[in-house]
Amino acid sequence: MPSILHRQFPFVGTRSRARILCFVPSSCIAPLCAIAMLLACVTSASAQLSTRVVVTGLDQPVRLVAPPGDNRLFIVQKTGKIRVFDHDGGDRGVFLDLVGGITSGGERGLLGLAFPPDYATSKRFYVDYTDLSGNTRLVRYLAGANPDRAVAASADTLLTIGQPYANHNGGHLEFGPDGMLYFGLGDGGSGGDPGNRAQDGQTLLGKLLRLDVSGPGYVAAAGNPFLASPPRDEIWALGLRNPWCFSFDRLTGDLYIADVGQDLIEEIDVAPAGAAGLNYGWRLMEGNACYNPATGCNSGSLTLPVHQYTHGGTPYRCSISGGYVYRGAAIPSLQGTYLFADYCSRQILGLKWTAAGGLGAVTELTGSLTPPGGYTSISSFGQDAAGELYILDHGGGRALRIEAPLSGEGPPPASRSWLGQNTPNPFNPGTSIRYAVGESGNVTLTVHDLAGRCVRTLVRERVAAGEHVVNWDGRSADEHELPSGVYVARLAAPDGLSARKMILAR
Repeated sequence: MPSILHRQFPFVGTRSRARILCFVPSSCIAPLCAIAMLLACVTSASAQLSTRVVVTGLDQPVRLVAPPGDNRLFIVQKTGKIRVFDHDGGDRGVFLDLVGGITSGGERGLLGLAFPPDYATSKRFYVDYTDLSGNTRLVRYLAGANPDRAVAASADTLLTIGQPYANHNGGHLEFGPDGMLYFGLGDGGSGGDPGNRAQDGQTLLGKLLRLDVSGPGYVAAAGNPFLASPPRDEIWALGLRNPWCFSFDRLTGDLYIADVGQDLIEEIDVAPAGAAGLNYGWRLMEGNACYNPATGCNSGSLTLPVHQYTHGGTPYRCSISGGYVYRGAAIPSLQGTYLFADYCSRQILGLKWTAAGGLGAVTELTGSLTPPGGYTSISSFGQDAAGELYILDHGGGRALRIEAPLSGEGPPPASRSWLGQNTPNPFNPGTSIRYAVGESGNVTLTVHDLAGRCVRTLVRERVAAGEHVVNWDGRSADEHELPSGVYVARLAAPDGLSARKMILAR
């Protein structure tokens, strides 16, 4: 897992946003009057989801996983213990204790845990940790006769990878829908990947590995893209800086990777199910910008992120924490949404992506998913056997389950228009604005300054009922960059007006 210093973890804000549709009397037609009325209605979105604290008293939790078909929750503590709990948080004890045999601190520690599809019969499971020499180890263990206790003496090291620096360890493990073990590794650390390891096919650093662990040891999985060719056989994808974390959509098999950035950009990479040999660009690129070299970095062979955001802003953003696509049964409105967060700002967002349509809506969920008192820091998301999702508060030592609204409140009815909060916000240079139209008709979506002047028209046309998203690049109608400040997005739909404040931070 990452530290704040080296930006390997994510974070979430605590401000609540209520979504309210505002109606302005027709007599209030002067721009200043209209904007003043609309600003009075710009509040935060009503709770569409909720969270419930399931486990407290954890020591730097970094992973929450469950074996297939198993109702228990296994929580990895970076300091060296895996603890096991009932589904509702009842403590069943320490499953595996590696304290004293690992190096923990900063981005080092016990970082990964994965159960294979046949865990119920094989009793095998896999962990990743930093050993006492500072190297990364992939180790297989067996569960004991007591299903809540592992056999420490069963340790079998499958792979040891030297780490030239203390940061960028990666360390996340997942079994894919193909039954193979996927293992994410950072670029080896320092800053800027000084050894260019992420692009070096002869090292496993900066790569996503795909391993067949069904036998006594491991072998490079059949179908890997570089078998019998110069890059290492174990490599499935390359060009990663510090993947934290990656996951597979349970329904489609698509692969999502949250890759922690260097100085400016955090990114999410998505690959359709089975897409092999992709190069995600680091250190040639950071996000969709050239990094080293400063120009001419992409010959067309690199896979660019489907979504990215920049560091900075208020609250301050610095490090992405990847999650999962929701495929549980408890929250139908969340189906198909990939959740992720930023470790520093403690903002939580969701996006939708399909292989056919690419990136859809990106929605901020911070308000509804932040508990009273907020988070200290969000290290990762977890997933139980039923596909329900959890948020791990790293500094606060808690695991929280994402649940349906407690009050019965939910997304705005389909019969009503609404305007969502733009993301990211604050933004520079661009942002996405999500809105819905309750009934088909003529729609106008404009951007105004605080004096009431319309600076940009984003939508002016007949729009079908349903959800839509539009992007704004922070420029005026004559394509000039607008100065930093507060702007107002104003949606005029057949059933009324709504507005949202947006902050442009140059």
